[in-house]
Amino acid sequence: MRFHRSSRVIAVGLGLFALTASSGFGQIVPWDVFIDDQSDSVCDVVNAANAELVILSNTGQFVIVTGADVILEDTFVDINGDVFYLGDPAGFIDFALDGDGFRTLWWMSLTGRVVNVSGFTGEPTETDLLPSDFSDVPCDACDFWDDRTVCDPPITINFCGMNTQLSMALTAVGLGFMGLTRRRQV
Repeated sequence: MRFHRSSRVIAVGLGLFALTASSGFGQIVPWDVFIDDQSDSVCDVVNAANAELVILSNTGQFVIVTGADVILEDTFVDINGDVFYLGDPAGFIDFALDGDGFRTLWWMSLTGRVVNVSGFTGEPTETDLLPSDFSDVPCDACDFWDDRTVCDPPITINFCGMNTQLSMALTAVGLGFMGLTRRRQV
């Protein structure tokens, strides 16, 4: 069986439509997102006294996202929120009230004070500060992450009464026009 040129174009178009239809739904970020069980706060930024960090989902390592993104190779956060530096306990992450009265996420020392973190090594040092000493505390890592494609949602348009990605809508319209093309008999 031979395919006509227009049949091949339609088959390729359907393949592209299937590919675009299956990709891009629900952006997935490479870091952990935390939900506070005592409020409606959802945060993915872990705040320190001098930096904002995220925890990589696949490794449990901190990444400083203040300025250029830097992975702190010697840190590890376990599933319970306990932080380790060079294998030794270095505090924990937890939600706490900031100076504005919002529950935000913090890297706390073992004694419950906010940690200061070295931007080069990731070594934590304890401060005398509490989360309530900080105002305008961020909770959304997308404000800091260097690779904008991770956080920017795909462009959507209202197509036939539903919001759909622009690429899917253009593919569907293109397939419709391809169906109107004249077919030659061989």
